[in-house]
Amino acid sequence: MDPISQANPVLDALRRQLAENIERLRRAGKLAAGARNAAAARSPATAESLEATLRRKLAAVDRRSSAGLSAATRVFVETVLVNEFGPGLLTDPGFGELAAELSESLREEAEVREPLERMLAEL
Repeated sequence: MDPISQANPVLDALRRQLAENIERLRRAGKLAAGARNAAAARSPATAESLEATLRRKLAAVDRRSSAGLSAATRVFVETVLVNEFGPGLLTDPGFGELAAELSESLREEAEVREPLERMLAEL
């Protein structure tokens, strides 16, 4: 099975977690209000595919340990968010906290953790 097709349930969980956290962070002043508009600034013609970007970034992460899987989850979350909202998100002061919270939330949900770890192992 294609590893990215396995990502659909994980991406759905990530979107759910993002929706729950993004407004809370904006209200707290930890995430800029304009982050959502960053996707319009991307050029889809020059963008690397999500799978290719994930493979490239995960190549350096040893996913055989719990710490490695946590790091890989963080890379996954950051890559998906930047893919969805554009590279301008990386300069947002709240991005690190958002990515950390989303990564932790995904790893805590048992029904998400297993497909996530399977997908990360195959990438």
